[in-house]
Amino acid sequence: MRILLLAATVAVAGLVGVSSTGADNGQLVGSVGPGFGISLKDSSGVAVKHLAAGTYTLLVHDLSEEHNFHLSGPGVDVTTDVLFTGDQTFTINVTNGTYNFICDVHSTTMHGLFTGGTTAPPTTTTPTPAAKPLTLRVGPGRTLTAPATLAKGRYAITVRDASAADNLHLKGLGIDRKTGVAFKGQAHWAVTLKAGSYRVFSDAHRLLTRTIRVS
Repeated sequence: MRILLLAATVAVAGLVGVSSTGADNGQLVGSVGPGFGISLKDSSGVAVKHLAAGTYTLLVHDLSEEHNFHLSGPGVDVTTDVLFTGDQTFTINVTNGTYNFICDVHSTTMHGLFTGGTTAPPTTTTPTPAAKPLTLRVGPGRTLTAPATLAKGRYAITVRDASAADNLHLKGLGIDRKTGVAFKGQAHWAVTLKAGSYRVFSDAHRLLTRTIRVS
């Protein structure tokens, strides 16, 4: 009787050991910045397209004060702050469905997705070329900075307006974007530049102007 009881105890202990080993989290690594890139990879460095349902540890490398990393989907909604830079760790529970990761400031150009559980992986498509970063400046003082030439294509523009007396106005070929004259700070525009000429100027002082030739 004592031998049977000892055998049963050993068997139960073995089952408990197996169960605890299977509870380890999977590791995911998210990254955003310092340019206009955002990614989510598994522990081996492969881009995530599909995950089995379960619990995962997500380590985010946030490398820019102009972007954030925001992951959302069924049962998951985690994000870093736009002004935050550094590493942040989250525990997420993936189930059936589609999950999106984006930069909230540039959601039209910085985004990705994956599926979880029984939801089929996303269909592979030809990726859209990434938007090129471009910085335009007005101020401090009566100054305006813009490149003289650019290649045509999609651009993620950061406007740095350091003047309360001038604004920055970009106009040409279907684009008419501007900051306010009294505004000081940053603005972010997603635009497509076509072959031709674009003007960058101040509405308050029209002699403060630059021309960008796109080809």
